[in-house]
Amino acid sequence: MTRRLRKNLMSVALLAVFGGVLWLCQDFGPRARMIPQPLAVFGIVLTLIQMAWHSMGGEEPPTMEMISVDAGAIPEGGEGRPREERTEEQLGRWGEAGAFAIVALLVAMVFTAGIFPAVFLFTAGYLILSRHCTPLRGLAWSVAMTLAIYLLFVLGLEMQVYHGLLGQWLG
Repeated sequence: MTRRLRKNLMSVALLAVFGGVLWLCQDFGPRARMIPQPLAVFGIVLTLIQMAWHSMGGEEPPTMEMISVDAGAIPEGGEGRPREERTEEQLGRWGEAGAFAIVALLVAMVFTAGIFPAVFLFTAGYLILSRHCTPLRGLAWSVAMTLAIYLLFVLGLEMQVYHGLLGQWLG
């Protein structure tokens, strides 16, 4: 079986899955169809593009070497097994406890302040404190993320959002 035939068979299987989702969601109500129907249509379109791409391409093998191992990176006395634990340098100052604390902070912010303030504060805090962005760019990205979530869930999907414990007490 040629590589092109395998790719096209896999694409046909994906088309069958997306077609099945599209067919099944026709029995749903209008609101229940808002997620699976566009995803299925988008998946069908992308799969058809992929099939055309595979069918028009040649049978030549990839031009790059798929696996390249640097023999100098393997220690002479080593058993060849990768390290299972991360080093202190990789984990940073706080380690795993810091990662769990960040996730706990996000969950606590969602419960107390609601989803929109939590997304804004969490994104801004992460981007600025991790120094991935300048403070102004971090705030701009945070506004963009919060606006995107608002547009998707409130305007696009017409969902009621959770306003947090503070929102219930204030409103």
